[in-house]
Amino acid sequence: MPLTKPSSVLHAVVAVRVVNRLGGFGMSFLGLRLARDLGMSLSAVGLVLAVFGACTIPSRILGGVLATRVGARWTIIGGLLACAAALLAIGLGESVPVVVGAVLALGLAYELVEPATQAVIAETIDATRQASAFALLWSTLSVAGVLSGLIAAVLGRWGVSAIFVCDAVSSALAAVAAFLLLPSARAQRHPSPWRAALTRRLLVWTGVGTAYATLVMVIVFMLPLAVDLAGHSTSTTGWLLAVAAAAAIAAQRVLARVETRMPPARLLVIGHLVLAAGLGLWATGHIAGLVAGAVLEGASGAFLLGTYQATAARMGGPGLGAAVMTVFGLSWGVATVAAPFIGAPLLDIGPTTLWAACAAASLVLAGGHLARARARAPHALRLRGWSGS
Repeated sequence: MPLTKPSSVLHAVVAVRVVNRLGGFGMSFLGLRLARDLGMSLSAVGLVLAVFGACTIPSRILGGVLATRVGARWTIIGGLLACAAALLAIGLGESVPVVVGAVLALGLAYELVEPATQAVIAETIDATRQASAFALLWSTLSVAGVLSGLIAAVLGRWGVSAIFVCDAVSSALAAVAAFLLLPSARAQRHPSPWRAALTRRLLVWTGVGTAYATLVMVIVFMLPLAVDLAGHSTSTTGWLLAVAAAAAIAAQRVLARVETRMPPARLLVIGHLVLAAGLGLWATGHIAGLVAGAVLEGASGAFLLGTYQATAARMGGPGLGAAVMTVFGLSWGVATVAAPFIGAPLLDIGPTTLWAACAAASLVLAGGHLARARARAPHALRLRGWSGS
C-alpha cells in the first residue's frame, strides 16, 4: 500500500528517485551514441543536444500542469515510463531519424517528474523541516549519481546501447516503486493554481535562485575541464564528485539539526560562505586544495539547495505546491542555457580565474542574503513590539 506518514512519504520519494538515478548515466553518453554509433557530425550532434536541452523547459512546465491535474503520483509514474520508452528507443534504434526523435522525446519527458517530486515534499513535510528534506533528496541523488558512473563503466564493455537499455530498465523499475510506495491521494486542489502561484515574491525569488543555479551549473559543466587543464587525470574528477557527495550527506544531517533554530537567510549566508571557501581552494589548482574544496562545495549544496527550494515551497499554499515549484524550477532551465556561455570564457583565461570568479559570485550572494536579513530584522522587531510579545 502507498505510504501516508510524512517521513515515510519522503523516504519513498527518495527511494523512487534513487532507483531511477542509479541507472541515470545515459545522459552523458547521448553525444557518443549519435556521433560514434550513428556517424553524425559533431556540429549536428551539438545541435541535437541543444534542442534536447531546450525541450527540458516545456517538459518541466508540462510536469507541473500534470501534477496539478492528475496528482504527483501518476505524474511521476507517467514521466518515468515515458523516459523508459525514449531511452529504450535510443538504445535499440538503428537509424538517425529514430534515435534523434527518441532523444527529443526524452527531453520532453526528462523533467516531468521534477515538479511532482518537489510538490510531494512541499505538501507533506512540515515547513520547518523542508530544507533538510530537499537536501536529503539532492544529496542522496548525488551519491546515486556517483554509483551510476561505476555501473556505466562496467556496462560500457558491451557498448553504448547497453547503457541506454539499462537506464530504461531503471526508469521502469522506479515507476513500479512509485506505484507501490507513493500516496495515491491527491493534494488539495486550487481553483486557479497558476494565477495564485505567480506572485511578485515568487518571481523575485526565482530570479535569485537563477543566480545560484547558474553558479552550480557552471561548476557542473566546467569542473572536468578545469581539472584537466590543471594537469590532473580524468579520474580525479570522479573522486572529487564522490567526496562532494559524501560531504553533502553529512551536511544534510547537520542541517536537519539546526534548521528549526536558524532563519533561512542565515543558512543561505553560511552556505554561500562555505561554497566561496571551497571554490577558493579549487583556485589553487593543487590536489589537496581540490579535495578540501570538494568537501566544502558538497557541504554547501545541502544548505543552499535545500533552503532555496524550501523557501520557494513556503511561498505557496494548499494545492499550490506543484505550480510554485514549477515556476521556481525554471531557474535551472535558464541556468543550464546560460552557464556554458559564462563559464567557458572564464575557463579560457584559466582555472584560477574561473574558480575565483565563482567564489566572488558566491560572496555577492552571501552579502545579498545578509543585507536582506538585516533589512527584515527591524521590521520583525516592530511587529513583536506591536503585538506586545
